[in-house]
Amino acid sequence: MTRSIEDLSTLLRPAKDMLPEVAERDVALAEVTGQVKNDDAARALFAKACRFEAPYTASWIHGPGDESPYLSLELAASSLDDDRYRALLADVVLSTSTSIPFDYRALAAERLVQVGAGEFTGALQDVVDSYEPLPKRGLQAKIAVPTDGIDHLFDIPETVTGRLNLLIAASRAKTLESRHLLAVRVLANGAVPAEEVGDAERLILEDVGTTMVAPSDYLVPWDQEFPGEHGSGLTLAELVRITLMCGEFSLPDTTVRPILVDFYRSVLRTCGRSIIGLSAGVFHVEHGTLATPSYYYQGRDAILGKGCVIDCVGGAVLQSGSFLGGGYMPILIHTHKHIRKGGQAAASERKQILPCVFAAEAGARYPMHAIGLFETVDYLGKETPYEGIRAIPHAK
Repeated sequence: MTRSIEDLSTLLRPAKDMLPEVAERDVALAEVTGQVKNDDAARALFAKACRFEAPYTASWIHGPGDESPYLSLELAASSLDDDRYRALLADVVLSTSTSIPFDYRALAAERLVQVGAGEFTGALQDVVDSYEPLPKRGLQAKIAVPTDGIDHLFDIPETVTGRLNLLIAASRAKTLESRHLLAVRVLANGAVPAEEVGDAERLILEDVGTTMVAPSDYLVPWDQEFPGEHGSGLTLAELVRITLMCGEFSLPDTTVRPILVDFYRSVLRTCGRSIIGLSAGVFHVEHGTLATPSYYYQGRDAILGKGCVIDCVGGAVLQSGSFLGGGYMPILIHTHKHIRKGGQAAASERKQILPCVFAAEAGARYPMHAIGLFETVDYLGKETPYEGIRAIPHAK
């Protein structure tokens, strides 16, 4: 490796807020562009950064561009010739890297349609032909799930390594699903299935900023099943409960945290630069055999602050730049309400629910001083105390 490539590697590592400590932005841009234009090793390093591989996962080049959500994609377009640009876009779409945000992959797919897949058509077709859909837990298996009378019980690995391996396997499986989804759309020249658009869907479409995405891409199939430690399957709902309830996932550990971030990006399809903070998270609890898919969309630069948890039975849409909670303040955003009829036992309310979608519009702030429970359903048809925060009813 030449000295200049070592310098480029060092230059690409800092996050956006750290770049001024290393170089002025204009100088850094000129250096990256110049090397990528003229050096094969620099192009290989740049491609690695565009796959969000370590140590470039949070690189400043993945910050906003002048005309698009990602500077790195703009740099690729301006620094590479047509063939190399096409190759980089195809590399992003086809990559098995679990660190690539779904929205970034979709934006690359949109640009690949624009320039034409060319010689990568065969590789895209291979992805489509070889894909095996992930299974869902069937009704009989749901009925057979052990219970203590309230909660479902499932096998949890005893070791941290075992629990991390669950997340790694799920991230890999969902990454294959995402690249298959986008490969199909690239081969169809960008055609996306037509879907009914209500308020929640509109918020997603206007925020994500690419025609290669459908709102249903963010409809989380909570009963989708992944391999467990000893052959027994774990659903997505069970996996996210593990991430919330096992202490290692609340630590800023250099091994654990990158695996958890990849899990969120792959499994929940959180957008690039979004953050689910320490001791924060998203969960879904089955009600009997009911595990209805619900939306979870977290746009670019949206933050679920430390200590803030979203129950996602009803769903949540967090547009770009929204910020919920923070400071380890204990906040639960509840997206379904339990209903009990007169004369019924208190426990019976668990059997009947009214769901809705929690929505945070672009730039909205749910303050950290709002400690406790936010019952989203209570604000259906009403204004909330917080600007840009609202409740959206489920479609009939």
